[in-house]
Amino acid sequence: MSVAMKINEELNGIELYFDGKPEAAVRNDLKSHGYRFSSYKSCWYAKQSEKAFKVADKLTNNNVTEIAALVNEKAVKKQVKKETLSLWDATQWEGLEVSQSVKDQDAKEIAKEIRAHVRKRFPNIKFSVRVPYYGRISFDIKSSPFEKGSTYLNAVKTYCVNLLDAYRHCYSAADSYTDYAGSYNFNGWVEICWEYTQTEVTEEVKKDMADFDAKLAVHEQAEEERKEAEFQEYMKQQEIRNAEYKKQQEEEKKQVENIYSSIEVKELEENEQYFVIGSEFADLNKNCTLDQYKEEVEKGAYSLEDVRIEKEIHFNSLEALENFSNMLLNDFDFLANTGGSYTEDTRINSMTDFYNMSDYIRTSVKWFLKGVAIYFNNELQFVVDCQGYDYARYVGLTSNAKIEKSVTVEQVQSQEENTEYKLQADTLADISTSVIDELDIRTTWSTDNWNEYKEAMKDKLKNKLKLTKEIIQQLDIEELKAAMYRLLQEVDGIQDQFTNADIQQGEKLTLIYISDFGSIVTNRITFDSVTNSKYAQYDNAIKLTFTPEKKRKLHYKYFYSTMLVYKGWVSLPKSVLHEEEQRNGFTITKSKYHSCDNRQYDEILYYFEQQDIVPVINTYKPRF
Repeated sequence: MSVAMKINEELNGIELYFDGKPEAAVRNDLKSHGYRFSSYKSCWYAKQSEKAFKVADKLTNNNVTEIAALVNEKAVKKQVKKETLSLWDATQWEGLEVSQSVKDQDAKEIAKEIRAHVRKRFPNIKFSVRVPYYGRISFDIKSSPFEKGSTYLNAVKTYCVNLLDAYRHCYSAADSYTDYAGSYNFNGWVEICWEYTQTEVTEEVKKDMADFDAKLAVHEQAEEERKEAEFQEYMKQQEIRNAEYKKQQEEEKKQVENIYSSIEVKELEENEQYFVIGSEFADLNKNCTLDQYKEEVEKGAYSLEDVRIEKEIHFNSLEALENFSNMLLNDFDFLANTGGSYTEDTRINSMTDFYNMSDYIRTSVKWFLKGVAIYFNNELQFVVDCQGYDYARYVGLTSNAKIEKSVTVEQVQSQEENTEYKLQADTLADISTSVIDELDIRTTWSTDNWNEYKEAMKDKLKNKLKLTKEIIQQLDIEELKAAMYRLLQEVDGIQDQFTNADIQQGEKLTLIYISDFGSIVTNRITFDSVTNSKYAQYDNAIKLTFTPEKKRKLHYKYFYSTMLVYKGWVSLPKSVLHEEEQRNGFTITKSKYHSCDNRQYDEILYYFEQQDIVPVINTYKPRF
């Protein structure tokens, strides 16, 4: 490393010029002898002294003649350093490797790096890269020689967008199926400032823009040629794919013909039908090949189903069976109109009965699938449930299954109960017919005259029949069945019920409802007044004003959903909704139901009905 010394007589100083950055030991030695670095003159300087001259002589070997050459050399380096890229070259994004440690920096540090990068790359453009608040980088283009909306400015913006994205890091991706948003090291985007100003367009800038236009034209031409070459290659590959597809179709046609010529289809009469118990149906269905079903079952991802066989397909060729096993999603005439499900549960005479069961009761229903058995050499290979389609929609493996001629279904209702419900169902149908005739609403009883029909049915049923789901399940007429389920579940609105309840001011009431926390609340109050109101998004709400038990002042509360109201102050024993257990001298209380379970209302209604206590307000369900 060469060093030049200059004596500055005007300032009584010594100046040392290095052609590069001195080593750390040299810098420390200079500092210890009083030298300081001047960034303006790019030299180390000190006041003239014996100690300062000794250091200078040691570094320069008394050489004071090369100062001009050294200064000129540094000037050339500075000039080279100040040379900038053309606009075209500056806007070409070639990628930027940003280490994870840099991405993990604070947003202010990242903004600082980005700011330095764009100012060096685009010296004639003014940028604003700042952090207005934590985790947000505001990246604006404030001014430049280029017109707003021009190709040149858009190219600069595109480069800045890529630069910002290079520093961005996703810690946790967003989930489009939920409200979960992604987690990033910062957020922000590049914008043209709304106060953007266009600076002077110099001759040098005009030359740069002309160069940009020329190179852009060449680039676009190259892009067109590249796209054309890609298109031609795509068309070439498409021709190959079409030829392969045609060949595959011809091969598949031969395989289908082989299947039809190698099978015997046997329709089973009802007395010939049997059951395949414990068929393994993969959770992932609609697979094309039998091997895919086997892979799923081997993973343990399957359920056991019982299938009643209504048709048998017997293969006499192993090749044909293998072809069929690899074409399960193809349509075949011999599979048409097969499959489905059914139950022998006497409570279900149509799907309307099933849909009107509670989730808890539905679990007690035993379902069977209907299917087709696939045989080879009189050995069962697998079963197929097409669900009414023409292809093997669901496939059950039978290696661990058992074949039974018949199965016994344990009924929830006894034969005697079922007979009694059928008799009551006939009575219910007769009552409905008489109401329709009396009101002369034969064509409009379930539509326009529904409210009239509903009130008349309630009056008729009071003294003749207690309407229950068990009775409705035995109705044969589907329209009447749907109407009775509606009658059983449809209640008047809370506003109408309070209007018709005839509750007097000063009367004691017991309110029972499920709180926002999911548990039953029992409030004993003294009634003052009630007004129809709108609450939040609920139009059918009331504002109830009352005095709570052991309080003196009036309170009010809005009600808009399910609640029971009893006249008088009644008590609800803990045993109705909870179970108590003595253990090690402690009493453990457990709820019988989960939070927000409406079956709690059934328990409460049943408990008070045993004491001939009925609610004056019941927005849960009608009671017959």
